[in-house]
Amino acid sequence: MNNDNDTNEEYHYEIDEEDSDDEDDGWEFNLDIFQRLKQNDPSITNMNMTLNYDRHGKSHFSSIDWKEDGDCISSNTQLKEIFMCYSDSHYGEKISKLPSRQQIQDVFSCMYRNRSINNFGTHTIIDEEFSGSLIEGLCGHPSIEILVIGHSKIGGIVFSALGKVLKHPGSKVKVLRLPYCQLDDEGLDIMCDALVGNSTLKRLSLSNNKHFTPLGWKALSNVIRHSKSKLVQLDLFSTLINDDAANLLGSALRVSSIKALNLGHNKSMSKEGCQTLLNNLSQTSVEHLDLFYNNIDDAGLAVLVNIWGTLKSLGMGRNQLITPTGWQSFFNSLQTRETRLKNLDISHTTIDSEGITALGSLLNNMSILKSLNLNDLSSNGPDNITTQGWVSFLTALHDSNLDLDKLNLGSNCIDDEGMQILIQLISNMSSLKCLELGYNRQVTPTGWQALTVYLQSPNFALEQLGLHQNNINDDIVIAFASVLAQNNTLERLALHDCFGEDNESITERGWGAVSTLLCNKTSIMDTYNSNHTLYRLSEYLPHDLESYLELNKNKDKKEVARQKILQSHFSTEDGDTPKTQELLDIELEVMPSVITWIGRPAHASWRGTKASGLSTMFNLMRRLPDLFDSSAQKKPKAKRKRNIL
Repeated sequence: MNNDNDTNEEYHYEIDEEDSDDEDDGWEFNLDIFQRLKQNDPSITNMNMTLNYDRHGKSHFSSIDWKEDGDCISSNTQLKEIFMCYSDSHYGEKISKLPSRQQIQDVFSCMYRNRSINNFGTHTIIDEEFSGSLIEGLCGHPSIEILVIGHSKIGGIVFSALGKVLKHPGSKVKVLRLPYCQLDDEGLDIMCDALVGNSTLKRLSLSNNKHFTPLGWKALSNVIRHSKSKLVQLDLFSTLINDDAANLLGSALRVSSIKALNLGHNKSMSKEGCQTLLNNLSQTSVEHLDLFYNNIDDAGLAVLVNIWGTLKSLGMGRNQLITPTGWQSFFNSLQTRETRLKNLDISHTTIDSEGITALGSLLNNMSILKSLNLNDLSSNGPDNITTQGWVSFLTALHDSNLDLDKLNLGSNCIDDEGMQILIQLISNMSSLKCLELGYNRQVTPTGWQALTVYLQSPNFALEQLGLHQNNINDDIVIAFASVLAQNNTLERLALHDCFGEDNESITERGWGAVSTLLCNKTSIMDTYNSNHTLYRLSEYLPHDLESYLELNKNKDKKEVARQKILQSHFSTEDGDTPKTQELLDIELEVMPSVITWIGRPAHASWRGTKASGLSTMFNLMRRLPDLFDSSAQKKPKAKRKRNIL
């Protein structure tokens, strides 16, 4: 087994594959972004560059003279990621025009002089020779450590270029991801030839490539088992691994450095093949193992007992050949074993009341566990776990030292009694950031009303709360809104497809309370003190709610408050609103700060409506002309103050 200091790095697979929020998406390159790059704008850290025509039909990339103005990239110290892509159509019309080879050479020359870029990606390859030149242009780049080529049919030219990049003695590439590339044996062999003996690469992902034969698997196995290999993470999700490939990989993994292994969604392996692979893994030091949606049965699960002590993360979701008896036996056999496990996913499996009780006893002694996914434990039959079974499970955890970050109990048979015990349990957790309780239809509105106690708990730190498809009506939503006004942690509250016991969905009355939560228009201070954190709720919301939620996605919460105040209280053109007088009554010494506050522009990256305070500032100046006349007598101090700055 190879030893490497980097193998101690944490690699874990998230149990909750939610769609990522787009607030961190790269900036779309255009002439405005070009100017901001030249100014070394610190907010431009990741950028998408469309090489021919963007979604508006404009070719910004080709309009730049990169020899003349390439310092926008070469001298930039903030830029970390560049993603290059091609648009092969615009409004249904095929586009094939690409930049010249010289333009590509010029921009890569700029990238070479940059020392801050560490992540480069590309997809939608439409010209093999051109793309090969583009990839080859990365050879020896001084700072790129992450390389992503995905969602393309890649041929020999591109993989030959990729091989040169990986073989280059100056290569810094530590992470290589090639998802959905229709990679075959030829391409894999070229890449593996470049990687044999490579001691730089740490992580390799070949997910969703389904054209490998034993020849390709043998080439990859040679890379894994090489004495100089420093690979610590290998992602082979959905690569059609069969029994022969499993034998090759299992043998190689026994002498590898790999600590994190994703073998999910490979049902081409038989249950016997899975068991053989697991036997091989029991002789490795793999710490993070994802076996989602495979043909593992009771016998294979029993082998996992031998790996338990080394694992920090285990994903076993959707392994539906495992019986309730198999799970109960597994949990019972682990009761006296030491564990390092921090993440456990057994979602969409079939566990009965006896099994969940055994799991409760096991978890009671797993104080370091941080993420637990028990979503839909009745996947092969309705109500395998009774409501009383859930009560017993949650009661077993009540005196535990669990302090989870994530807990998923969605799509189960928890009722009001179980909800009461759950609320007591999670109220003692100060680290819980994500709680999923969607589709627990046996909880009544009374049970959900009790959740408001947790929403006010001093330990409440949730960022995500999933309550979709539950018996939640207007009264419950209004109760939630009343206790979330001062909350500054909860960002996502999933309420889509909720229906009360009368089969009525959330109505305008409930959404009106949420609207007031997000922007209380009673006074300027009420607006200022509204909730500026919550930004995701449901689908098909009233327009004003969507507008407020979009505003709340912005990270500058003081600016969010300012925008809501401007839009709610100073939106008329003539400025003669009742609220204008409140500004006029502010002490004169404070007025310069007020003017600065009103006229401050929102950041260019602003989400949602961006109201300008210039018209309000103009009307304020019109009402107080003495501010700009040095000979005028100063206005006497007023008694009233406003602390909205």
